[in-house]
Amino acid sequence: MAIIARYINAALSLGLTAALFIPRASAAESSPDTSGWACAQCPFSQGYQGDVELGALQANGANASYGRYTGIDHSSVYADAGADGQWRSADGSYANYDLERLGLASRDGTVEGGREGRYDLTISYDGQPTDLYDTTVSPFQNKSGRLGLPPNWVAGGTPSGMSALNADLAPVNIGYDRRTIAVLGQFFATPSWTIFGEFRRQEKNGTDMTSASFLTEAIQLPQPIDYVTNSVNAGAAWAGSKASLRLTYTDSWFQDDSDSLSFANPYLPLVPGSTEGRLGTPPNNTLQQFAATGTLQLPWFATTLTYTASLGSLRQNAAFLPVSTLPDATVPASDSLDGDVRLSHYALGLASKPLAKLNLHGNATYDGRNDQTTPLAIAYVVTDTFPGGTAVTPRYSEDRERLDGGADYALVRWARIGIGGQYLDVRYSPGQAFTHTQDVESWGRATINPIESLSFTLKYGDGLRKASALDLAALPAGENPLVLGFNYAPRDRVFSTLTSSWAITPTITWALEGYLTKDDFRSSPLGLQASHEQRGSTTFTWTPRDTLSLYADVGYQRLYSVQNGYTDPTTAPWLISDTERYWNVNIGGQWVLSQRWALTLDYVHAPTYGDTDSALGGLAQAFPQNWTKFDSAKLGVTYQWTAALQLHLRYEHETYNSNDWALDGVGPSTVPNLLALGIQPYRDNVNLIGLTARYQFGLVRASASKSP
Repeated sequence: MAIIARYINAALSLGLTAALFIPRASAAESSPDTSGWACAQCPFSQGYQGDVELGALQANGANASYGRYTGIDHSSVYADAGADGQWRSADGSYANYDLERLGLASRDGTVEGGREGRYDLTISYDGQPTDLYDTTVSPFQNKSGRLGLPPNWVAGGTPSGMSALNADLAPVNIGYDRRTIAVLGQFFATPSWTIFGEFRRQEKNGTDMTSASFLTEAIQLPQPIDYVTNSVNAGAAWAGSKASLRLTYTDSWFQDDSDSLSFANPYLPLVPGSTEGRLGTPPNNTLQQFAATGTLQLPWFATTLTYTASLGSLRQNAAFLPVSTLPDATVPASDSLDGDVRLSHYALGLASKPLAKLNLHGNATYDGRNDQTTPLAIAYVVTDTFPGGTAVTPRYSEDRERLDGGADYALVRWARIGIGGQYLDVRYSPGQAFTHTQDVESWGRATINPIESLSFTLKYGDGLRKASALDLAALPAGENPLVLGFNYAPRDRVFSTLTSSWAITPTITWALEGYLTKDDFRSSPLGLQASHEQRGSTTFTWTPRDTLSLYADVGYQRLYSVQNGYTDPTTAPWLISDTERYWNVNIGGQWVLSQRWALTLDYVHAPTYGDTDSALGGLAQAFPQNWTKFDSAKLGVTYQWTAALQLHLRYEHETYNSNDWALDGVGPSTVPNLLALGIQPYRDNVNLIGLTARYQFGLVRASASKSP
């Protein structure tokens, strides 16, 4: 409304100015009757309108692989329900709602209301089921947060020696539900000032997977989880014609239902009394942060300045677990870490157009992490018995400075060129493996439009990352100094992209994209040596008439990496190369047969292949090929029974098969020193049919504001 008012004021000013130079007319000519004039450009809807959808889904063959994020994880009938609607009144009051998938665990919805230009309130809910594995089995039983074994359990030196294992195995589903509810309110105090506040609560509970060991004997565990994260955001925002400012305070706190996971030892104890293990779980922690963001339009060369600044702190003071599970352990432990990390972030951005054909942009960013936690020396033991020495809790502070920018220039009407780059400098606090790293990238780009309907863009660049000398004293005990961390290792990078679009005819369009990047770690004696990626995709669309549209997408991606190493300096080095290839083909279309009938069709075929080749002492050995094959066909038929009632029938068929040599046929007792959960590769073969009815109701009146 404020924008409309400014246009009206400007028009009135121009009209008054022009009136000074126009001869006076008669009273009738100079005073027209405006009482019936209407603003045709600003109609407002009034009344209520809504849609409700109700039906059912029948799924056959559904499992965790199919229902990971939908909640359709077993063969059954599911309710398919949803609704949306809106209400408007003449005084600007309104309410909207949008509810989807109400019969599934993946349901979500938003309800908002308020008064235009005065205030609004929004309540939202989002459910995300994450089904991981339903092929898993375990002898462990959750007893008040502790994973115990059945009373008849027989311990063994290996899983195959646990004589009661097969009888005590029980199915256990690995997966969890994440539910988020949020409440957001805004009050528009003036046309320039807005006050806002938001509360968000996220719950995550279910069963995840973790692992543990008793020296050389390992186990996979079904870990119960119950996490809650609450957060509050509040602040104020101001917006003017040339500048804006937003101030925000954030307070977030994470809560874990348990401070540890205790579990029985299924093996024969390596030392007397070592019958139980314990793992730490994510500790309760908090975040507090103040932030300011905004923009400023400068009076020179159409220049816009953006800025951001924030200060925050991370705190964690959960009590440490006892060093040993033995009741008579004498090794002392500190009370808690009393973790305190201070965060700071500052950023400036500038965009300008000094010439009609030249655009410039640049950003400067600083991120600081100041770890003020007091280092602690903690004595530890191995398998509850053997002294392991003393570990000092490390401190992780760093200063990260980044500069990036670019320029674009229009050479001629059909060609543009651009250059750009970035510079990243990271400084690490004492006690870390490196003192600093530097990463520099630069690129050039050209866009050519030989004809109006055809465009090509080519981008090419390279980068170099350098690192300081390695501090051997900062490495953890037993870590190989010849293997450098991926984020620190010096790296050479070359990358290029090609994009093209062509409107061949008014009804046919074609697009192409290609991407290539090569990362080489020439300064790393061992570990990752190279990582290369190739990617390409093309899209073709054809719309022969308004009622019919067809499309086809084809994509390919290849990932390649090579790494080397050795077991110890006296053994021959080994070399492993991994090649992964991903294909996808997607075709489909929409066809409106008549005013009542409409048809949609979509088919996806997406196979992947992974090959791992190794060489040890000059002898080559190939691992079995890993692969996945995904096929999905979807058919939808819509029938418009009446103006208000619509029926929708859909059928979906999905087949997903995979082969993974690390999982195929691996049961709880397959590996001699691992009591496994028996995870198997993902597979599903699902038929889904659904029938829903959508009914529209309500009345909406369109009104137009009259001129004063």
